[in-house]
Amino acid sequence: MYCNVVESGYEKINARGEIICNLDVLNHCFKMKKQIFGVFLIIALNLSASAQDIHWLNLEQAEAEMKKHPDKPLFIDFYTSWCGWCKKMDASTFKEAEVVQHINDNYIPVKFDAESREEVKFRGKTYKYVRPQQGGRGVNSFAYFSLRGKLSYPAYAVISHDGRLERLLLGYMPKAQLLENLL
Repeated sequence: MYCNVVESGYEKINARGEIICNLDVLNHCFKMKKQIFGVFLIIALNLSASAQDIHWLNLEQAEAEMKKHPDKPLFIDFYTSWCGWCKKMDASTFKEAEVVQHINDNYIPVKFDAESREEVKFRGKTYKYVRPQQGGRGVNSFAYFSLRGKLSYPAYAVISHDGRLERLLLGYMPKAQLLENLL
């Protein structure tokens, strides 16, 4: 690599009038180009990684999407903030290219915190947080009714456009098992 900018000190002229390189400046120039390349590489990887994500929606967004795609059922991932297996699904199975493509192509994907204390509205109904009666954890009634009271996480519900539960899946699933259950 040769930097040809005399004013900036990238070259030196020796006593015989020959151009010689300032190695310190050349090394600096090379490092700068490597850093710039690294930044572009990181940007490119992030762009390709974001193309490899499930396009999770909240319930409000999903309801709007249902109007655009009435043929697509909902795939709802019910999770909690404390659930280790939920986090493992997010870090592994839900990052697998085949899973990402299958869910994005065939479903309206929704991610829902089953213990959300926020009131949610969906399909004309209002769902509220229900406090636990004795210790334990509360649950949002949307999760309770969608999961038919089976509050085990992670849990996944496939719900048809008309609100019918087509499939209820419970627990962590590697790629092959999840795809088998969704086909």
